[in-house]
Amino acid sequence: MDHKELFDRLEELEWEDFEVKEAKTSIPKSSFETISAFSNTNGGWLVFGVRQTGKIFEISGVEDAEKIEQDFTTVLRGDKFNNKIRVRSEKYNFDGKVVLAFCVPSSENKPVYFNSRKNTFIRTGSGDQRATDVEIDAMYRDSAFGLKDQELTDFTIDDLDEKTISDYRTYLENVNPEHRYTQLSTEELLEKLQVVINGRITIGGLLVFGREDNINRMLRISESIIWRLWAHLIRMHRLATITGCTKRRIFSGSILALSNA
Repeated sequence: MDHKELFDRLEELEWEDFEVKEAKTSIPKSSFETISAFSNTNGGWLVFGVRQTGKIFEISGVEDAEKIEQDFTTVLRGDKFNNKIRVRSEKYNFDGKVVLAFCVPSSENKPVYFNSRKNTFIRTGSGDQRATDVEIDAMYRDSAFGLKDQELTDFTIDDLDEKTISDYRTYLENVNPEHRYTQLSTEELLEKLQVVINGRITIGGLLVFGREDNINRMLRISESIIWRLWAHLIRMHRLATITGCTKRRIFSGSILALSNA
């Protein structure tokens, strides 16, 4: 099966990013790299019991699934990682073959690494990559800065720039035309990207998709905070397109995850 067919079989899950491991009888060591990478980037799903060959996936199943699940979650809550990681687990049974899926959230306390700082990983278009010292230092700064970009403004979807949203959708379709996000309505897409939360625009969403006059209105926030937000978005998404009147509008969302799916 291809990845779309696999997604259809695991239809309850939200596939922003994912990684499969065969993990038939034990926990693969590379799983810890993926846990670190998801935690340090935009989160994702780690699936045990699926073998991947190129773009083809085969459900191979996990033996003694209860033990592997318990052992894995115990490690994540133990001392192997510098931060305790709490994942959501899902179990599926396909003709007697058990598949385990773990939802790994993006951490608010980056960097997340195992054993030592050198084992800090990030998620890129080619998979899990070891983070550089510069990237690790940036994570520490971002963690100190917090989640300012996710704070809500008084703006609504009507205050966003239609051209920028349209350009983003075009870019997304070019990156991965088969991804399910391309089928979402504009409102659904913006909610998935957390540009809109409960009908209100986030600070990060306004900086990315807002009209220039509305961005200027929000610049009553100190200039240092604004520039740190821009730097945060650039570092975390690592792929940007410049457009619009300000020439600094960044296309946000899980771009690397979408292009890797």
